[in-house]
Amino acid sequence: MTRENIHHLPRLGMSGAMRLFGLTARALRFYEEKGLVEARRDRLNARYYDPVARGRLEWIARLRKAGVSLPDIEEVLGADEEGRAQECAMRKLERRRETLQAELGSLDEVLTELQAPRSDGAPRRLGRTI
Repeated sequence: MTRENIHHLPRLGMSGAMRLFGLTARALRFYEEKGLVEARRDRLNARYYDPVARGRLEWIARLRKAGVSLPDIEEVLGADEEGRAQECAMRKLERRRETLQAELGSLDEVLTELQAPRSDGAPRRLGRTI
């Protein structure tokens, strides 16, 4: 089963959703609890995901993979209802990229400081010296 051919399926159970989207059962239940996705129930009370829920799970899985926060994902899902999900997701991902680039710049600064020799020739040490 691939993402391209899932939208016509009438039902997708929890185990299928776990395999398809790379999410754990715990994550699926958590997203349902938070109201990000709605799982339907069959007569045996087993969860299944309709096409709308599958689309939401696809957004969630992709954005979580990129490290996007749950509030931002919620905003993308809200924009999806208005047909603006891709535009909103792109903004969130660009903002995430900028944050990561700033963090990487800070990391590079610290690495450069630690690699540079001290003026007295002693090795650099982290933490306190007694």
